[in-house]
Amino acid sequence: MQILNRLLPSSSCCLAILLALTSSAGAQSKSSPSEEYPGPWQEITQVVRGFLSDRKVHACSEAVGRQSSRNSDEYLLYCTQDEKHWTSWRVQPATHKLRGPGKLIEGIPPPSADYR
Repeated sequence: MQILNRLLPSSSCCLAILLALTSSAGAQSKSSPSEEYPGPWQEITQVVRGFLSDRKVHACSEAVGRQSSRNSDEYLLYCTQDEKHWTSWRVQPATHKLRGPGKLIEGIPPPSADYR
């Protein structure tokens, strides 16, 4: 029993250190949206445009995109029909995933008028 009592404080200390290390590593690996989808805005590819068409997404008559730095098949799209109101979409054509429409992402403004 005395051995167990002596081991508990040291194992609690090791557990606390392990938790601190893993949580700080997780915080470092999480990137900001602007790091995950670095600029500049690009015209969307025909593959992405075809994927949107197949999914009958009409809100993206005008769209620009940024490729994910973590997943080369994921794109952040900003779409508009009137050049004033923008929505965000996340598209993964190869895995047939589509999320949107959503709000614009903080830290990633829509393209400027002189972009187009």
